[in-house]
Amino acid sequence: MSPPREQTIRLFAALPLPLPLKDILKTDMEQLQKQYPFQKWVHPQDLHLTLVFLGDMASSAVDAVAERLREAAAGLHPFPLRLEEAGVFGPPRTPRVLWAGLQGEVARLRELQARVSDCQTSLGYTPEERAYSPHLTLARQYTGSSPVSKEALAAVFPKGAAAYAWTADRLVLYRSHLGKLPMYEELVSVPFSG
Repeated sequence: MSPPREQTIRLFAALPLPLPLKDILKTDMEQLQKQYPFQKWVHPQDLHLTLVFLGDMASSAVDAVAERLREAAAGLHPFPLRLEEAGVFGPPRTPRVLWAGLQGEVARLRELQARVSDCQTSLGYTPEERAYSPHLTLARQYTGSSPVSKEALAAVFPKGAAAYAWTADRLVLYRSHLGKLPMYEELVSVPFSG
């Protein structure tokens, strides 16, 4: 009799958003849904900033992945971020993704993403070839018939609005549960200790 197959789980590393900001975004997204018909809207509890999508891994790898995240976070200090403006990926008539842009210490966010990516290569992770494009995904798969106005989206999250600001102070290893809402489960939280 062969040994049982180990369970595979889908993992990614991200920065979580604080609950008060998720509550604000829930209200904003309800308004945006009236204007922009996208097929899939992110559940407000699932909002996060992805750093590295690790994909399907053996469940036994969680401890090793978490240890690499601790290495990536070692010595880091919390840093400010803020949502500002919205946009789309893809052509205005058929955009694939509706997103919120980021301001604040984005250079530190990029540095963190590179550290997380580098730390995971020893576990078999292959970094993406395209440059990291930090953003907060709000919705996917536009179903409308009119083109999306980039000018109108630019006003969605006003410049400098304090309500959309927060301090990034930890990394989280999430597990995806496809087909569930909310679909992301926090497995490990790694605070910045610097």
